[in-house]
Amino acid sequence: MNKKLMTMLVACALSVTTLSTTAVFAEDAVVTGETPAVTETTTSPTPTPAPETTPVAYEPEVTLLTPKSKWTGDSDIVFEVDAKGGTVYHFEVYVYDANDAGYPIFVQSKVEVNQEGKGKITFTKDALKNAKIWADGDDEPQIAIDWTKYSEIEFAFDFELNGQHKYRSMFVETSVKAPEVTVTPTTPAKPSTPAKPTENKGTTTITPNASVAKDDSKQILQLLQRKKHQKLVIL
Repeated sequence: MNKKLMTMLVACALSVTTLSTTAVFAEDAVVTGETPAVTETTTSPTPTPAPETTPVAYEPEVTLLTPKSKWTGDSDIVFEVDAKGGTVYHFEVYVYDANDAGYPIFVQSKVEVNQEGKGKITFTKDALKNAKIWADGDDEPQIAIDWTKYSEIEFAFDFELNGQHKYRSMFVETSVKAPEVTVTPTTPAKPSTPAKPTENKGTTTITPNASVAKDDSKQILQLLQRKKHQKLVIL
């Protein structure tokens, strides 16, 4: 057999084999209605959640600057405040008696705080002495405070930062005494010096009573009449 012919036959055989393989592969890849298509998907890695962070607790500060341990009514009461960048104002003030019964009072304060919430809040002695208390059913404070009846004051402050509110209370003991009654001593009047009696050199003045003076006048009249009668007789 001719080599050329042999080569052609081999080439034809290889072509038939290749076509058969391709047809089989194509047939295997056909998707029927009953067999779902297999789709290769790429799975993305699950992101790691960020760790939860706990918000920093808001801790404002307030300190009593008044050096005395008890308020006696003769000094101001001063507090140093630090709102840590927030705001602050005095919230309420209460007084407590010996039985620990508390009563709200109204007293004006003097606030000296910068934009960072640092500074001082002062309650002057005059403002405290003029403070008034609410009575039951009153809308306005009407009753002046008798500080001798109370033993403690509570000052409540409200601090706020980004919606967080913190309340701080400071207690100050009191010891106010009732004012002493001032008695002005009076100087007794000096006794008057009695007038010296007028010296009478041998002259005695006798003041007769009315009846005696009347009798004497009668006697004198009788004597005059007698002397007149005697003169008439002589002539």
